[in-house]
Amino acid sequence: MASPTSFKMSHPMYIHESIRKRRFIFYLIHIWFSFIPPIFLELGFVWLWKKIPIWLAILLVPPDLLLMYYLLVFTSIGIMQFRLSLLKILHKPREGIFPRSITNKDFKYYCLRNYARLFPSYLISSTPFPWFRRKLYFIAFGTKIGKYGINWDVWITPEFVDIGKNVLIGQSSAILSCILEEDKLIIKTIYIDDKVIIGAKSTILPGAIIGEGTIIGAGSYTLPFQKLESNSVYFGNPAQYIKKRNEIDFSTENL
Repeated sequence: MASPTSFKMSHPMYIHESIRKRRFIFYLIHIWFSFIPPIFLELGFVWLWKKIPIWLAILLVPPDLLLMYYLLVFTSIGIMQFRLSLLKILHKPREGIFPRSITNKDFKYYCLRNYARLFPSYLISSTPFPWFRRKLYFIAFGTKIGKYGINWDVWITPEFVDIGKNVLIGQSSAILSCILEEDKLIIKTIYIDDKVIIGAKSTILPGAIIGEGTIIGAGSYTLPFQKLESNSVYFGNPAQYIKKRNEIDFSTENL
């Protein structure tokens, strides 16, 4: 089940309706405790405002709001990581093809991990500094992604993804290591080697292995478990081999 990408760079967070209802109290507790440090911070600012001139207090309102927001974000991330650690102790995340049933532990804990990420993901995607949002998102969720890449406004599943250095991912693309297909949940690590270019609005499905220096044309999608050779060009639905990368002519006459 592929879904349209989000310009807020969050990822598909499927949560079974029964889990959403039964565990809603934990979601509320997550939100509740996330707000406690910002509230104490604001109480400190209220005390400070009584000691300083009114004009200075007004000037301090914007940084105060930003500080409260980011304190809320980092507190929610800390709670999320604690919850995820407990969930991984109870049931370690695994690759495979599992029944889309709440009685299956892999499917159940997949939904629970998504539920734990839900509130922090919403907060991070709403940050007023887009360039910081991307880095914060990957660090918070532990996504394995190399340096010097470009990946604005894309969906990247936070687990079972291994992306190398200098990887360029076009706008509105999706890197989905976990998908739902009919009555199955498919989870398989996606490996994207260094210097890969993925065109805009492309979709990489679970288990895809993309070799170093490969180019995937815009609007393409890979099949699950598809292996793409290094330094090659792929395009289509599904992505098919076109030519070697060194055969592309970037001369002015061909532009």
